[in-house]
Amino acid sequence: MTEHSMIIQQGIWARLGLPRELCWGFFGIFLFITGATIEQSWLASLLQHRGFDAVHISLLSSVFGLCVALVSWFSGIGAGVLGLRRLMWVATLIYFIGSVPFIGWALPQGHYPLMVASYALRGVAYPLFAYSFLVWVNQRCEPGILGRAVSWFWIAFGVGMTIVGPWYSGVMLPVIGETATLLSGFVFVVLGAFCALVLNRDRPQWQHEGRLGTALAEGLLVLVREPKMRLAVIVKTINDIGKFSLVILMPVYLPRFGFSIAQWLGIWGLVNVVNIFANYFFGWLGDTIGWRKTVVWFSGTLCGLAMLAVCYAPVWFGNSETALFMALVLYAIGLGAFGPLSALIPSLLPHNKGAAISCLNLGSGLSNFVGPLIVTLCVVPLGVEGTLWVIAILYFAASLLSVPLTLPEEG
Repeated sequence: MTEHSMIIQQGIWARLGLPRELCWGFFGIFLFITGATIEQSWLASLLQHRGFDAVHISLLSSVFGLCVALVSWFSGIGAGVLGLRRLMWVATLIYFIGSVPFIGWALPQGHYPLMVASYALRGVAYPLFAYSFLVWVNQRCEPGILGRAVSWFWIAFGVGMTIVGPWYSGVMLPVIGETATLLSGFVFVVLGAFCALVLNRDRPQWQHEGRLGTALAEGLLVLVREPKMRLAVIVKTINDIGKFSLVILMPVYLPRFGFSIAQWLGIWGLVNVVNIFANYFFGWLGDTIGWRKTVVWFSGTLCGLAMLAVCYAPVWFGNSETALFMALVLYAIGLGAFGPLSALIPSLLPHNKGAAISCLNLGSGLSNFVGPLIVTLCVVPLGVEGTLWVIAILYFAASLLSVPLTLPEEG
């Protein structure tokens, strides 16, 4: 570890996993994600009201997710060749290039092909920005606080996407409408980039000479050579499939039992407050008892049970906000238990962390693709209930697949 990286571990904030030199970066991630994903909790409902069916909606989300997955994988590799700051500035530019046609033409006119293309381009921005910063965190923080540090990353990410974004949308949609709400996301994105790249004066040093093509090839070869990396990508992919499925399924499923979209947005935002505390708790627990043990014992187990609870809470208790809230709280806690993966996976290949982080980011991005894809493939033949069962089974499998993810020093 370099002298510089040792210096920033000192102090009370560093011991909490939040090095002072990176604080503006974490705050920038929160703001950028809030603006870049401001529509994710209500876009499916909007499209449904405008006449698009569940298949078209989930296909749009799947294409969006596939682009997110590819760029997420690229961010870990490209960071070492092109530089972290450069990638994050490019991400900011791409956000506006994709957002302007999506908001200004495709969505108002209901032009589906342009909607798919522009929304996919817009979707490239946030993983490139956020996961480049995750590389930054892994570079700067020593192993003793890494679990907590990456938990702060996911807290900033989650607060923006699943708490402030839905809450802000719930307040602004009735007042200024969908288009103006989407446009207001531009302000969050600009402020986020300013905080993470201007106010944040830390200079990442993990950059090396090399060709991009060679680095991309190495990123693919590591998946061929390292069985643990393949397992890690699968587990990380399963991590968020529920989150990206629920935002499509619940606006369609819950109205059957008398829930309004406003109720869903309120519950979803409140539940994710719990996830903030769960993220940090499991980050601390992972640093204490081991990252792998934390993931194996708690993550998929709790999330799988939660999917079944979400499925049957409205059936058994009707329009009970309390029952639905408790089911989703269990899910938020389980999601927090996946947090140590962001420390575990890069540590599986200490000699090639760039490629390992690209695998981590690939799994994170694939969740955006696989979650909606599961809905696309399952919702017609199996219904919403059957789809939730499929997701639950995958979560249970994730806990089992995490067992072989031992660190090199563990054998």
